[in-house]
Amino acid sequence: MIFFSKKYFIADLLEGIVDIHNHLLPGIDDGAPDLETTQEMIRLYKELGFKGVYTTPHTMEDYYGNDVASITTYYKETCRLLGDESSFLLGTSSEYMMDGAFGKLLESSEILTLPNKRLLFEFSYFQKPVEAEQLIFEMNHKEYKPILAHPERYRYLSVPEMMDLKQRGCELQLNLLSLSGHYGNDAKTKALELLENHAYDFVGTDAHKPEHLEKLKNIKLPKKTFNQFRQAISKHNSQFS
Repeated sequence: MIFFSKKYFIADLLEGIVDIHNHLLPGIDDGAPDLETTQEMIRLYKELGFKGVYTTPHTMEDYYGNDVASITTYYKETCRLLGDESSFLLGTSSEYMMDGAFGKLLESSEILTLPNKRLLFEFSYFQKPVEAEQLIFEMNHKEYKPILAHPERYRYLSVPEMMDLKQRGCELQLNLLSLSGHYGNDAKTKALELLENHAYDFVGTDAHKPEHLEKLKNIKLPKKTFNQFRQAISKHNSQFS
């Protein structure tokens, strides 16, 4: 006799959640290319039960040319164009690449943070920044609360190394699509292990286009993993609700 273990949709836990990692603003980075796409993404967010989003376009040394002024301008103009729909946008921040310019940004305090000075940042996908630990220390010293975006996606980082970053005062944010294998088996395996270790503090969609949000509707987890995911959602909601 073959037994099939029941699986549960992660979408059932997304009601009332706030997304803190996405590329919803139109035409500012590699995310939504135009306002129509932004509107379609907002429709899908609402369909999934999201309460709202903080937009987080990329800030990188060599791409897009984004800074506090340009992101703020894009955000305000997008809100104006959206009209009544703009109430879904709760604020704007950025996803900062830890590159050669990042240390200077920290020194200048030209940083767009999430509420409570939470600072979303990412590593290169090719190698860990040489000064990663030092810059995490500096973020904490300046009373920022660093959040590393999608740690499960960095192939060069082991789970113990990620846990070490947590010990250094760095919170971790899960990309929801990692649970589906969207970024490959390595990212999925690490995501499941980090869930098992109760390592995630936050979750995010990292949605760049409507298809990313559509995929969230179909992600299912076995009961044990689903309960671990529920705990991550609870931690997230305790800070963003």
